[in-house]
Amino acid sequence: MAQNRRNRKWVYGSNTVISSIIFFAILVFVALIANRHPWRIDLTESGAFSLSEQTRNVLKAIDKPVTVKCFYAMASPDQAQAKAKIKDLLDTYKYYNSNINAEFVDPDVQPETARQYDVKTYGTLVLEGYDRKQVIPAPDEENITNALLKLSRKDQKKVYFLTGHGEHSFKADKDGYSNAKAALEKNYYAVAEFNLLQQENVPADASAVVIAGPMKPVAEHEQRALKAYLARGGKVMLMLDPLIDTGMEEFAKAYGIEVGNDVVIDRMSRLFGGSERIPVVVQYGAHKITNGFELPTFFPDARSVTASPKPPEGVQTLMLASTSPNAWGEMDLETLRRGQASYEEGKDLKAPVSLVAMANIAATGEKKDKEAETQPSAHKEHAGKNPGEGTLIVSGDSDFASNTYFGLYGNGDFFLNSINFLADEANLITVEPRQSKNKPMLLTQEQAKAVFWIVLVLVPLAVLVSGFTVYRIRRAQR
Repeated sequence: MAQNRRNRKWVYGSNTVISSIIFFAILVFVALIANRHPWRIDLTESGAFSLSEQTRNVLKAIDKPVTVKCFYAMASPDQAQAKAKIKDLLDTYKYYNSNINAEFVDPDVQPETARQYDVKTYGTLVLEGYDRKQVIPAPDEENITNALLKLSRKDQKKVYFLTGHGEHSFKADKDGYSNAKAALEKNYYAVAEFNLLQQENVPADASAVVIAGPMKPVAEHEQRALKAYLARGGKVMLMLDPLIDTGMEEFAKAYGIEVGNDVVIDRMSRLFGGSERIPVVVQYGAHKITNGFELPTFFPDARSVTASPKPPEGVQTLMLASTSPNAWGEMDLETLRRGQASYEEGKDLKAPVSLVAMANIAATGEKKDKEAETQPSAHKEHAGKNPGEGTLIVSGDSDFASNTYFGLYGNGDFFLNSINFLADEANLITVEPRQSKNKPMLLTQEQAKAVFWIVLVLVPLAVLVSGFTVYRIRRAQR
């Protein structure tokens, strides 16, 4: 009997040891798998612990190691808190791409490293990769992603602005486009001007062309050069202000976009403290440019721009931005000058009024052959290749992207989104910053009692009963 009891104890003990070893082996195996193939999910409503779609698109292209050196002083509580925040963000970057590696340096402890990278302020990030270096003085997702893009880009795309007709310049005055230029350069575009009165064709390296509010007519030979550019897959953003005849109205009409001879009036603008001649856009077309775009945009002194429902063959049109139902297109310009504008049924353009439209132009073989014959040698190379689809975006206002209005609500984002799409850089399209929302959980008295009994009483009691039951069964088997 005693021998049998010892044998039973030995068997039970051996089974316990073996089970424990197997259990811990499984834990180690699962931990190794989780370490090699991590998985995470962000349950916050605003996605506070996730990266934007644009950032994830950029990270897909990072195929070489990038080191992020973060300079924070550990002795400062504020710096320690900032370090923890940026570490969480960089860990998220590494989750999506293992080529991103972060290193933290205390400038007070390692001043020689700070001098080596010319770091003069705490909180500076230095990104190294692709034999380049990018410095970020104010680290956040947008700046880090832009720096990664600058490191990984093989070439720098060029955006050209047409001049020679009184268009907006890059001056820093209220009507200038210096803010727009700075924003484009921040997105790693090269920005330059060109004049079709001094050269025959659009530059061959133009990723996009902007015509920002010409004040004088655009000559016929200039329009032909722009059409040839569109025919070989070029991208043009045309912004035409009201009460000015530039000849570009017929240019846009050839691609199925009607530019109205009117001025858009919007009573809703008063709610934002603006003039009724500054229509507010609250409706956007379904397109990459406006996908997830909910910010209002303002177009001071605008004219209507309508996408034709029956465009020419090979052209597809789309409305991108239109006003609220409180606006209309005022056709009686004399009444408007006297400040007595009012909506007249059957005469004025009824709301909602389209202010921005887009035309996608398919390049035909005939166009390509004809262009190859007429273009100089610098452009024959482009004409011989498949040019793809040309794109024309027409806006009924150019002031919305000027220095005065560029930072107003979604104006700057809408302009940048348009250029990013035209330049085939849709991964740079701007989205609204995510904002966390605090939603406390409010329980009724009955729900609070239920939580108390289940969590603090029933669950612990169930554990105790289960443990006691197992103990009794084991005791009975001995």
